[in-house]
Amino acid sequence: MRRVLRWTLPLSVAVAAALLLGSGFWLALRGGAGEPVGAIPTGTGPREELPAAVRILVLGDSLARGTGDASGRGLGGHLAELLSESGRRAPEVVNLAVNGARTRDLEEKLSRDNVLRIAATSEVVIVSIGGNDLFGVSITADGTLVDEAEDPREVFRPTLKRVEAIVGQLRGASPEARIYLIGLYDPFRERGRSVGPYVAIWNASLSESFSDDPNVTVVQTADLFTFHDRLSVDRFHPGEEAYRLIARRIADTL
Repeated sequence: MRRVLRWTLPLSVAVAAALLLGSGFWLALRGGAGEPVGAIPTGTGPREELPAAVRILVLGDSLARGTGDASGRGLGGHLAELLSESGRRAPEVVNLAVNGARTRDLEEKLSRDNVLRIAATSEVVIVSIGGNDLFGVSITADGTLVDEAEDPREVFRPTLKRVEAIVGQLRGASPEARIYLIGLYDPFRERGRSVGPYVAIWNASLSESFSDDPNVTVVQTADLFTFHDRLSVDRFHPGEEAYRLIARRIADTL
């Protein structure tokens, strides 16, 4: 009996080990023995996609240019920073705004093929225009206000029509682009001249003109200056804080 056990027991252990080794090898060949460490799961659950980058085009006057922002970011720069902070890829910002620009200047710019090509590849277009048409003012290098204003009531309607034409040019170049029109604020109160009523009518008219286009948003700004000193050192353009707050209103809709 001992002799049988002496040979049978080791033989049984060897056979069992061989079977275990063979089954493990077979599972490995089939891929059923688990996944390698660090493998990407291939389940059917939702997969988070990386947010797409956007191209931001900024057009118009000195506010669009970013004049008065000590940080140098302006609307486009602050918007890009806010989007990056929220997890979006850093957007590309193209700023073609010009200090002192009026609606006719922007219409002419948008007649150029190279500008239209940029607009056609832009997902977001920010436009600040119309204020210089309505109030006819400029700021010299030493901060002096040069008033060449006509009566806003005389230029109101043709200015609005040109803004509508500008949006039409942009819509023709990029039918799906999100267009943001920057509303006006009153920078004249501390200079002894208030245009608050005209500003309110202009902003309301802009909103009404584009109420049927879901991809056009009028960004209100007047309230940002009502109870807060957010003007720049030239006492006319927005300061850094105001630019960032306006950019925040745009970022919150993207």
